[in-house]
Amino acid sequence: MLDFTQVIERRGTDSYKWDGSDRQLGNQDCLQMGCADMDFESAPELVDALRQVVERKVYGYATLSPEFAQGVVSWYQTRHHVSLKPEWVLHSPRIVVSASIVVRTLSQAGDKVILHTPYYPPLDCATQSQGRIALEPPLVERDGRFVMDFEQLEQMVDESTKLMIFVSPHNPTTRVWTRAELEQLAAFCVKHDLYLFVDEIHCDFTAPGHEFISMLDLKGPIQDRLIVVNSAAKSFNIMGCAISYVIIPNDELRATIENGFVQAGEEDTNIFGNALMQVAYQKCGYYVDEVNQVIDANDAYVQAELPTIFPKARIIPREGSYLMWIDLRSEFESESAMQDFLINKAKIFWLEGSHFGPHFEGYARVNIGCPRATLEEMMRRLRAARAQA
Repeated sequence: MLDFTQVIERRGTDSYKWDGSDRQLGNQDCLQMGCADMDFESAPELVDALRQVVERKVYGYATLSPEFAQGVVSWYQTRHHVSLKPEWVLHSPRIVVSASIVVRTLSQAGDKVILHTPYYPPLDCATQSQGRIALEPPLVERDGRFVMDFEQLEQMVDESTKLMIFVSPHNPTTRVWTRAELEQLAAFCVKHDLYLFVDEIHCDFTAPGHEFISMLDLKGPIQDRLIVVNSAAKSFNIMGCAISYVIIPNDELRATIENGFVQAGEEDTNIFGNALMQVAYQKCGYYVDEVNQVIDANDAYVQAELPTIFPKARIIPREGSYLMWIDLRSEFESESAMQDFLINKAKIFWLEGSHFGPHFEGYARVNIGCPRATLEEMMRRLRAARAQA
């Protein structure tokens, strides 16, 4: 097993998670636990792949390797038991770019797009920044799990609603949707003639007892209106190399979206990301398995330690991703009080619930994709601040 205990100093590397947050806060005192960016080294095979590109000493335009689509096909078949065809796979630099192009291509200004809250904010921006109206139904908590409220959805949708953006597994609640939930969602979209854009970027992280089911595994008419986006970025911690992909089974819809990429000037691949994709899905599956073990152990550690500091906090059971979704409303009188305690007293940066849209003030998202020593330092700071409060 690789060494996931090493604490790597990332400040001073223009890290969005560390340097970017420091600049936002105006100091370098906070332990950065908000951004969904792991603090683990990538697999050595990926380091070697990048080294080979660097040593060529020429970094010109790149063309997409034929192995790109085949790697995606192989990964989905091996990891998620879904059969794809290579021609279904399109290249994209980032999932948010794909979302923006899909919204622009499949709707017009004034049309409505459904996006559940709490949401990943860039997906909301991809909708509203282009003059679309975002319908933001909140997920509702039932028996300790966040679920979709289809009665509410039926009341919201109308003829001007063109698209639903859906995240699976869900960020930030960590839900891993069941097949029954996905089938109900598919039926809803078919009934109301909606395109379904599904972000599956967290699919390779599942907690014990949960199984990720890709929307691509569902049969029937949903396949003709389905756009699935994914990336090796989260799984192998290579977000900075800007490479992702779009999977569209329907030929006509795929041609339409591909033309949208051409019109947006998003045709070129990244020479470094291209090299990584030739290796990640073919040779580095073990890395994802090992990281999952570390995340599960970190989850258990937080579950055991955090209640000794915040006895009234509710840790929503993690089903997927390397994130935790924590309800702190009973610990603090307001979200601003929560943030004051975390940032100014404990010197810890968690992402507050309001960051993910309306209805969830007082929650916090915490990234546990880090060495145990980082989590221990987080607990030490929380405990010390709590003692002084």
